[in-house]
Amino acid sequence: MCNLILWVFVCKLVKNIEMNETIEKLVGEKRSLVNLNPDVDFTKEPVFFGESLNLERYDKFRYPVYFEFFKKQLNSYWLPEEVDLSKDRLDYKEMTDNEKFIFTSNLKYQILLDSVQSRGIPHLTEDLSNPEIEAFCSAWAMFETIHSYSYTFIIKNVYAAPAEVFDNILNDEQIVKRTVSVTKYYDDMINSLGESVEDRRKKLYLTLMSINILEGIRFYVSFACSYAFAQNGKMEGNSKIISLINKDENLHLGFTQKLLNDLKKNEDEGFQDVIKECEPMVIEMFRNAAEEEMEWAEYLFKDGSMLGLNAEILKRYMKYLTNQRMKVLGLEPIFEKIKNPINWINAWTSSKGTQNAPQETEIDSYNIGSVKSDLNDSAFDDFDF
Repeated sequence: MCNLILWVFVCKLVKNIEMNETIEKLVGEKRSLVNLNPDVDFTKEPVFFGESLNLERYDKFRYPVYFEFFKKQLNSYWLPEEVDLSKDRLDYKEMTDNEKFIFTSNLKYQILLDSVQSRGIPHLTEDLSNPEIEAFCSAWAMFETIHSYSYTFIIKNVYAAPAEVFDNILNDEQIVKRTVSVTKYYDDMINSLGESVEDRRKKLYLTLMSINILEGIRFYVSFACSYAFAQNGKMEGNSKIISLINKDENLHLGFTQKLLNDLKKNEDEGFQDVIKECEPMVIEMFRNAAEEEMEWAEYLFKDGSMLGLNAEILKRYMKYLTNQRMKVLGLEPIFEKIKNPINWINAWTSSKGTQNAPQETEIDSYNIGSVKSDLNDSAFDDFDF
């Protein structure tokens, strides 16, 4: 019996050793949660695929602007409870069936996308070698969770049976289809264990581009509908929350624009070949996102329009917006030159201030629930929000 137990133990030990060797072959060099090498200078390391991080020290930076993004995000802290939705509950009861469909469908889509974002952002740091970007990503993920929670807060305060809204989200084929277009890039990056650094670099780059497209394009049909309701004196509390979310998304968009452009222009980041190789794919990503948003507009307005907004206007707006986002990244626009067909939306989407509908008497600001920022908005004037 003792010999049998010893034999089983040896077999398990050998199996564990073989498994560990297999894992080491897949992962390559072992990484530690804290790099204890005191000689690493992270101001000279590439942003990704350099040395693993050690101290979270913020006294010197390779890219100081990313730490400014971090501070600006922290100084914008807010919670949805600070917005009164009592009038929205009454407004919703008075809306037409097609208006209710538009409002509810957008909420469902938004909550699922921000669920993806809050869970996905931390994966960007797995191959990160830059502490200031690590700091921003930590704050970014938290704010995406605030956004998801805000949609829950709206649903719980507007609908008589909130569970019916939540329970049907993953059964909506249109919402799931659009979400998969985003998650596939995250999934490819997350599941790239054991692949070469070049393959992982490519999948990381495509994920960053997908996030940029999400922050800059994929929310804007939904945002436009929310603001149009408020322009018409309806669902004004909802529009306040959406405008706060929109301002956060502007910051996230500016961050991804800056990061993608830095990876493109700085040879020592090691992304030049990948970026050149991926350009045709990136152009298609923009095209697909714009087309999906235009299809979403058709879906939302299939049973009727709302005052001041319809599917055709939104489709022109998506072409305009896509062209603008591509130009910032040095890409040739894919649609014909077009002017913004809904200029009034700029007052809502601008990062310079939070818009209030003409009917509102209560004035809100972006700094509710936060400390006063030591940054001013001009610090980010170079970014296209």
